Amino acid sequence: MSIKAVILSLPDDVERRRSCGYEFDRLGLQHEFCDAIPGEQINTSELKGFYDADMNRIKFKRPLSRNEVACTLGHRLIWKAIADSQDPVTLVLEDDATFVQDPRGFLEELAERGAHFEDVMIKLDGVSRRNGQVIKKVGGQDLVLSDHLPPRTTGYIIGRRAAAQLLALDERIARPIDIDLKFYWEHNVPILTLSEQMVAERAEATSTIDHCRSRTKPGSPLSRFVRNLMYQAKFTHGRLSHPLNPDMIDELGPLLQADNRVRNRV
Repeated sequence: MSIKAVILSLPDDVERRRSCGYEFDRLGLQHEFCDAIPGEQINTSELKGFYDADMNRIKFKRPLSRNEVACTLGHRLIWKAIADSQDPVTLVLEDDATFVQDPRGFLEELAERGAHFEDVMIKLDGVSRRNGQVIKKVGGQDLVLSDHLPPRTTGYIIGRRAAAQLLALDERIARPIDIDLKFYWEHNVPILTLSEQMVAERAEATSTIDHCRSRTKPGSPLSRFVRNLMYQAKFTHGRLSHPLNPDMIDELGPLLQADNRVRNRV
C-alpha cells in the first residue's frame, strides 16, 4: 500500500516538474501533478472575488500578492480533490520540495494506518520545538502537537476529512495559506509536525512567493510596525485562549486510542 502524492506546480515549469519526477522515481514513489494558477493571470475582477482586502487589514500585517492568493487557490483545489476521493490520506508537495530524509518507511506505515489520520494534517516541512506534546510514533518519527507551527506549505500529509473541514470554511482569502493554518482555533483541524524534518525547499529553487512579498509591504516603517504588532497580539491572544489538550480534541481520538500511544513533552 502506498500514499498518493500530489505536487502543486505551474504547468509550464518543466524544470521543476522534471526535478520532482526524478526524485520520486529514484525513491520508487508514484505521483501526479496538479496545475497551479499563475498569479499574474488572475485579473483584478477575479482577485476581488478571491481576496478580501478589508479582512486582510484586520487579520494580517500586510497585503497579499497575487502569487500568495494563487498559492492558496492551488492548495484548495487539491483539498477539494482529496475530500472527494476514496483515499484516507494524501501527500501534498509544492514543486520546490525535496526530501531531506528517506520518507518510504514513514509513508508506508502511515498508509497502513490511514484510517487513523483522516481528520488531521501532518506537516513534513518543519519542526516545532515549543509547547510540543508527542502523541504517537509512526515509522520512527514522533508526531508532535504544538501551538507553534513552522511556516510554509512545502510538504504535508492531509486526511480526507481534514481537507473537507478546511474547505468548509469557504471564506475569501485574507492571509497566506501557511499563516491561516497556524490559527488552529479558527479551522479546528489538528495539525501535527514531525520530530525530524522530512521535507525542505530545494536550495536552487527560487520562491515565486518570496520574490513578491517585499512589493506588498504597506506604507511607512511605522505603519508596518503597527500592523505587525496588532497581528502578533491577536495571534498570541488566540493561542493562549485556546490551549491544546490532546484529550479534548475529538479528531485525535483514533490516534490516541490506537496502539503505540506516546505522550511526553518536547
